[in-house]
Amino acid sequence: MQDILQPLINKAQIRGLRVNVTKTGLCIGDTAHLRLLEDGQIAVYARGNQPWLGFIPRSRTLRLGQMGPSATAMLTTPLQDEMHLRVRIVGLTPEHLSPSRQAEVFVSVWGTLPPSLTPPPLGA
Repeated sequence: MQDILQPLINKAQIRGLRVNVTKTGLCIGDTAHLRLLEDGQIAVYARGNQPWLGFIPRSRTLRLGQMGPSATAMLTTPLQDEMHLRVRIVGLTPEHLSPSRQAEVFVSVWGTLPPSLTPPPLGA
């Protein structure tokens, strides 16, 4: 039996970007993955196209950056429990389109709400 996925985080910015977004080939709607690191941070990975020898496209998993503190606090327990999470890229601003020349990547996270985060019933 499958659980019903609900939005845990509608839109969260990835902090400390480690890639040049313009050159990765990432698109809105691409799948991303979360991994809990030993230092307690949550790293965000996605499949991108990094050119090899400058022009031959090569698909590989890229570490984009990490989640912010509030998202990390919310997602640590589900990741420790190995809960199924659906993570998608929902916003991209490449370096050349940003007024500050800083790229932005946003993700959404869906999953089954743990009992501690379940909202109260309607009318209560």
